[in-house]
Amino acid sequence: MARNAVTIPVWNDSDGQHAPAKDRSRNDGYFEERLGDLWMKERGQAQPGVLYRLDRMPTGYSGWEKRREGTKHIDRYIAGHPSGKDFRSLNEAWPHFRHLIAHGSADGCLCILCSGGRKNTKSTRTSASAPAASKSSRKVAARKTQNTTDSDSETPQRSKQADAEGIPDYYRILLDKLKAAGPNGTVRENVVDQLSPDWRAGHQMLQGMLDDWSHQPAFVPRLGELVIFIRSLGEGDTGYRWEAGVVTQLPIEPVSQHDLLGIPPSKKQGITYSGFRVEPLPEPGNQYKPYSLQHKYVPLHALRPFVYWRECLERRNEQEWHPTIKHALTVSSSWSLLGKYHFAGSWPEATLFCRGVYLGSELIMMGDTVRLEPRPRESRQDEEMEVIVVSSIRLRFVKLDEASDDDYDNGNSYTTCLHIAGKAYTLDPKRSFGGIGASPARPDQPGFPPELVAYGNWFNLTDPLNDRQKLEVPYTRVLGRCLAREDLECWFTPCETHSQIATIKPLSLSQGLDSIQEARAYSTAHDTRIDRASGQSWFWAETRIEQLDLHEVNGKFVGSKDEDRNRKQVNAWRQALKVLDGNLKKGSLDDYLAAKRMREEEFKQQVAASSAFSMVTSAAQRDSATDGEAVEGGDLMDVDDDAASSRRASSMQMLSMDDDEADDDSVMIIDD
Repeated sequence: MARNAVTIPVWNDSDGQHAPAKDRSRNDGYFEERLGDLWMKERGQAQPGVLYRLDRMPTGYSGWEKRREGTKHIDRYIAGHPSGKDFRSLNEAWPHFRHLIAHGSADGCLCILCSGGRKNTKSTRTSASAPAASKSSRKVAARKTQNTTDSDSETPQRSKQADAEGIPDYYRILLDKLKAAGPNGTVRENVVDQLSPDWRAGHQMLQGMLDDWSHQPAFVPRLGELVIFIRSLGEGDTGYRWEAGVVTQLPIEPVSQHDLLGIPPSKKQGITYSGFRVEPLPEPGNQYKPYSLQHKYVPLHALRPFVYWRECLERRNEQEWHPTIKHALTVSSSWSLLGKYHFAGSWPEATLFCRGVYLGSELIMMGDTVRLEPRPRESRQDEEMEVIVVSSIRLRFVKLDEASDDDYDNGNSYTTCLHIAGKAYTLDPKRSFGGIGASPARPDQPGFPPELVAYGNWFNLTDPLNDRQKLEVPYTRVLGRCLAREDLECWFTPCETHSQIATIKPLSLSQGLDSIQEARAYSTAHDTRIDRASGQSWFWAETRIEQLDLHEVNGKFVGSKDEDRNRKQVNAWRQALKVLDGNLKKGSLDDYLAAKRMREEEFKQQVAASSAFSMVTSAAQRDSATDGEAVEGGDLMDVDDDAASSRRASSMQMLSMDDDEADDDSVMIIDD
């Protein structure tokens, strides 16, 4: 066996029927190796010098061999086809398996056995064998996946490394490549998840949106973020009630700092064009989601980032809170990654680079200036505040050699840790890179965030003369985006008309610190998805939809609740993608029509409208019942604010990674 051997999970769909032993010997291993090699070549992931092996034969199929009398020749067969006949070679069997992978069933398969091209003989099947299966029986057999039918193979089995829709686990594919490269090799590649229809349909659109958001001021809420808002606010009204909700559409008309104080007279459009669509957050873990249907278009001055919930509710008793407040508190210790773009590593460690992370209520992106939780000190907390200008969001895989290759068995799982890295600054001169006698950072210093100037003298935590040196911290230390003092004053300084909206004036950069700490503690205690028995205090979600446990967004069912999205539909999308990529034989009318339907579907809903991308795809602005009739328009927002940072924009332009950035660990300062 080759030195570098990789065991890969078998495909999900099979129509196999277990065959009797008869007068021959069982040998699955021979075909597991050759089928594994063919499948990796079909996926375009085979690497030279690597031996690939299926973890077992497809469900219901088995490998057999028999030596011819008087010779050294061995006849090999693959048994299990519903017709009762055997495949007499790999060349006969592979077209059938390839059809199962592409279509999820044997319907339409043109292999030699499905097309009836070979007669049955006594040497391959006795008279007691089952007759050729009908189409209906093949459909039933096709649904017998690894979850329902076990193989008779004696080879140790690894459970499927795929989701419920049959999409292969992309993390496992990358880690298998890393293991195959060995400790002396390296793997560096841009993330291209060609097997996922969601990624294919949504990644370019997502990159464009992330780039747009990087030009917005830090006070502007982003799609998918949680805010605390007032549904109705009249002149002199003091009977308002704060609610918590998720931002599902952005205003079309530009916003500026003037919107923090009220609706500027210059506004030309109604609230459906100039406001944020906010849907009250339903209760996580509850199948009943009535709040998702009670959306409201809210002007910027009537909402706050949820990290300031305690400041807004300080004068309210807990019994007076709207139920959505506790719903938002429940998900405060959760996170999900966004915009994975590069993978690099050497066995047994690796790093996945991402453009953003939904951390509790906020989306943190490359280029953001974020506050760090101060260390416990006896001195004032505002004197200990530190910030990072995010240049890298890294999901690290460590101790892979101690983990099981099967992510679904009871063995040791691989260990991950999420880190945020970038140039860092502190208000504490004792923590300065140059020591207690170091000079403060200059406001005109390249890369210095202008929003920090009003908070005092800042000192470099990293070498200002070494652009590659960064501070790397665990995600749990990140509090959220750093807002300029003047922006916070617009929100929290009492005014004459609405003096009760928020009466606490932020005197320091630590504004909202107690709110965030209390929210995370509440979430750890109340979010049932957190595996507290294993010592976990955060929930890692695959998508923002899962993180907030949403069933509807903008009036459309999403995720597992989308009735139009099923395994058959996903298989059809994958089939169409293969045709578009030129990976299937040309000339098939069915394949052509599938590709055509795929193109049409992309224009209508970008496929991702029913997936986690639905929260960040363009959608028509719809009026609430109290706001008038529905109007059409996109949800991308222009911002007429000169403070938009080119620093953030340049961070988002990177579509791939150079070798120096991947090697930044050599100059990284790790701060636990």
